Amino acid sequence: MSGIQLHPHDILDEGMPQIMSYIRKLKDVRYIFPEVNTIFERNPNPVGNLPRNAVHEVVFGTGTMHAILPSYQGLDQRREPGLSDEQDPLMIIKESLQEEHYEIIPWLNILNGHFEGPLLAHNLVTDLDGQVIPHWLCPNAPDVIDFWEQALIDLRKRYGYTTYMIDRIRYPDWGGEEVNPRGLLTCFCPHCERKMKEQHIDVSALKNNLRQWITLFAEKKFDDAVTFAENNALIQEWIAFRQQSVTGFVERLIERVRTVNEDFTLWLDLWPPAYSWMLGQDYASITKCSPALKHFPYHKLGGGADVQGLIHYLAHTADEQEQAFQAFKRFFALPYDLTYEMFKQEGFPIQFVADQNNKVRSLSDPNTRIYSGIQMWNISPQNLIEAVQAGENSAADELLYYCYGWAADELFEALQTYREKGMN
Repeated sequence: MSGIQLHPHDILDEGMPQIMSYIRKLKDVRYIFPEVNTIFERNPNPVGNLPRNAVHEVVFGTGTMHAILPSYQGLDQRREPGLSDEQDPLMIIKESLQEEHYEIIPWLNILNGHFEGPLLAHNLVTDLDGQVIPHWLCPNAPDVIDFWEQALIDLRKRYGYTTYMIDRIRYPDWGGEEVNPRGLLTCFCPHCERKMKEQHIDVSALKNNLRQWITLFAEKKFDDAVTFAENNALIQEWIAFRQQSVTGFVERLIERVRTVNEDFTLWLDLWPPAYSWMLGQDYASITKCSPALKHFPYHKLGGGADVQGLIHYLAHTADEQEQAFQAFKRFFALPYDLTYEMFKQEGFPIQFVADQNNKVRSLSDPNTRIYSGIQMWNISPQNLIEAVQAGENSAADELLYYCYGWAADELFEALQTYREKGMN
C-alpha cells in the first residue's frame, strides 16, 4: 500500500475532514507521513499557490519544531510560534484517525532546521574556508545524537509513536534559500577534520585539490572538472568519508533510541541514487539500518535537484550552460540524450523514474522495502499517471505521493479514475 506526505499547515489550516476526503480518493493509501519539523522551504515550491488552503495561499517553512516537547539545554530546535495543545498538528492527526485503518509515520527533518542553544556553534557543518553553513548540523558533531535521542523519546511519550521517517540525513546540497554550491564542499569542522586525519586523509592536500576543482568550474572547464574529480584519489576518499559519516550517524541514532525502547524503527527519506552518493548517502550501507526507504525520482524536477539553479550559477551564456549541463549529466551518470533547452521544457524523460527505482533496488539491502516518491504538484494529470505507471512497473515496492497540500484537485481526480479503472 502507498503513502502520502502532509505538512503542519495542511492539518491546521484545512482540517482533517477535508484532508481525508481527498486522501480517500487515492484508494491505495495506507501510510500518512505528517511533517513534525519544517525546513526553509516555500510551500508549494518553487511557484504557485496552495490549492485548497483557505487560510494561506503560500506558506514559508522556517525550520521550526511543530510538536510539543520539553526545552533542551545544550542543543534544541526553535518551536513554532502558536504551538499549543489546541494547535498541535501531530496530536490532531493522531486523534482524528484513531478509528481509521491508516498508519501514521511522523516525518522528521534531522540535520537541517532552525536549531539553537549554547552548543549550536560546536555542531554546525563547515565549508573548506571555515565558514559555517547556516542551519545544517554535522553528522560527526558530538551533540546531535544526544538531542535527537531525547527528542524521539519525548515524542514517543507524548504521541505514542515508535516508527518515524527521517529526512535530511545528509550533507547540504547546492540548493535551498539560495543557490550555494559551496555547501557541497563540506564538512571541515574540527570533528570531521579529526576523523579524516584518523583515517589518514591529508586534509590540507584535500582542501587544495578541492580549490583546484573550483577553479576549473570558474574557468568554465566543466568537462575537465568532471574528469578531475573522477580521477582524484583524495576527492574520492572524501566522498567515501562523507558516506561513512552519514551511515554511522544513522547507525548510532538507531542504537541509542533502541537502547531505551527496542520498538523504535526509523524509515529513511533519501535522495535518488543519481545524486545521493555525492551528499553522503550510500544505499548499500545505510539501508542495512532500516526496513523501508523513500526516495524521490521526480523526473520533471530533475530528480529533486535544483538543476537549473546550479547551471545558471555556473554558466551565463547559452553555450556555457549547455556545456555545464552535459558535464552535469556525465558527473551524475544520467545517460539521457537531451539538451539543456529540452531539459528546461520537460525535465528528464519518464524512464528516469524506473531507472532510479531499479538502481535503488540493486544497491539496497534486499530486506529494505522501497517507496518510489511520486511528484504530485506542478505536473499535468497525464504526466502524473505516467510517473505512477513507471513506478509501478519498476523494482520499487510501493509509491509515496509528495505531497497532499501542493497537489491540485485535478491530480486527485486523475488518480481516483486511474485506480477505479484498475479495480474493474
